[in-house]
Amino acid sequence: MRRNILLGKSLVFCTVILLANATLISVLGSGTQIDNTGDMQTAELRNIMVTGYWDPTGRMIAPFSNSSYLNPGGWKGANWEGYGYNIYAFFPTPGTYNGTFEVDYQDTWEDFWNITAKIHPIAIISFGAGRGPWEIEYNARNLDSWIDDEKPPYQPTPCPPDDSVPPGYVRHSTLPVQAIADAVNNQTSIRAWIDWNGNPGAYLCEYMAYLGMWYQDMHNSTDDPYPCKAAGFIHVKSSIPVKDAMEAANITIRETIKYLLTINEAPASPTITGPTEGKVGEEYEYEFVATDPEGEGVYYWIDWGDGNTEEWLGPYASGEKISLKHTWDAKGTYVIKAKAKDVHDTEGDWGTLEINMPLRYNVLLNCLQKLSEWLMQIFGREIIPDISLL
Repeated sequence: MRRNILLGKSLVFCTVILLANATLISVLGSGTQIDNTGDMQTAELRNIMVTGYWDPTGRMIAPFSNSSYLNPGGWKGANWEGYGYNIYAFFPTPGTYNGTFEVDYQDTWEDFWNITAKIHPIAIISFGAGRGPWEIEYNARNLDSWIDDEKPPYQPTPCPPDDSVPPGYVRHSTLPVQAIADAVNNQTSIRAWIDWNGNPGAYLCEYMAYLGMWYQDMHNSTDDPYPCKAAGFIHVKSSIPVKDAMEAANITIRETIKYLLTINEAPASPTITGPTEGKVGEEYEYEFVATDPEGEGVYYWIDWGDGNTEEWLGPYASGEKISLKHTWDAKGTYVIKAKAKDVHDTEGDWGTLEINMPLRYNVLLNCLQKLSEWLMQIFGREIIPDISLL
């Protein structure tokens, strides 16, 4: 009887997709396991982390799980479809539904904040079972009274969850809701629509929806090293076949990624540090560092000013210093130039550093210039030839 009451918007079948930034080894609340993907190219991409509860959600996202137990077929989320984002799936064991994001407010709270602290999501997409078929919710409320869950203390702690705003405060989806609805409608037989005025149901689905939208608002600053660009919630009809649900979920992720790419910002101009004078034929070391507004990995193109270049070295972590050595073979003034691009090939502006070679040659010229001026004062005529011609 209790579970029947919760059908519709109150049914707790929630899938959360966290588009996130890191690959880690960490055990989070309730047995959540994040495995290491290892590969540097993969590690420097922002990641999509997918979590779910009941069918079809767990089976729908299973190919993106890096757990060999939940996904014996192997992880399929690395640089998904070449967009520059990884996808990770987390969901309770089908049938027993224990593990991550259990049907419990305290467990959900703990898992959500532990995971986001580790992964720094760039966007959050939540799914939950309801009337659907693909109901894109626009609102989520900071409630001070929720439908009881199945374990004491039954209500969230804290309650309301967000003490930065009044009880009942409504946050809104920042997903590309219209693009998602249009794409699902055009590419599948599932009817997608946007619920501009309703709510996700005052149970764990709305709780998760609110946490995601709240997190996005907290991390929507340009000076945040790992900004969160979008968050929202979608109710899915539980009777949709797994294959169809997977197709619509993939479309939702794809449209969100496309949106992220349209608002993607270029890395800052690299800062170049190192000697500004030196000797011809000697090797000198220089440091280069650039930051990316989204915290994504960066590549460097370096022009040494003498016809030699280093082409798109990387990726390196945003803000990570790299050191390179170079030797100049002829005297003169050179300008070292460097620019950075992110993993989506968005290029920033050039950073520069001017250097003079050789150091001793410049010092000698200065000495000769002063000597020439002194002799001119004594003899009233030029004794040393024009220094500028040397």
